[in-house]
Amino acid sequence: MIRLSFHDDDEAIVTTLRMADLRVTGSVLWDALDHGMIARYTDGGWKYQDGSYPSVGVAGGACLLFGTARQPAILTEPIGLFSFTGAILRANGVPVAQYVEQSDMWQGLLRPFWWNAMRIIGIASAADFIGEPNVLLQNPWDPKSPAVLDLQ
Repeated sequence: MIRLSFHDDDEAIVTTLRMADLRVTGSVLWDALDHGMIARYTDGGWKYQDGSYPSVGVAGGACLLFGTARQPAILTEPIGLFSFTGAILRANGVPVAQYVEQSDMWQGLLRPFWWNAMRIIGIASAADFIGEPNVLLQNPWDPKSPAVLDLQ
């Protein structure tokens, strides 16, 4: 189970949601089972209900899964903390991607690749994808990893 938390300007947690799977499609954070559309990045902040928050944290140990639900492609190693700080996605505090509003896509900051959608899944759920014949297990931001596909 992962915890999604919205932080105010003082970095205090305002509210927390729990889920097994957080989906990111362009500027939208959503959950297929319990919450539906959760938040949208716009005007420099994450809009959730009636508020706008500068950052959103995802804690509890999770992996990023790239590709579609029917054709998962890349599963990252477990990461303790993800955060969306403005338009920047961080993994354990390291900036790894930036949301580019003009193209409604995420651009890798450590590796030159682009993608529109990803899932942040709890470690327990990640086990379901290990062993899938088409899933490549790697850290897509590690320059020493094999080249990754353009995930547009």
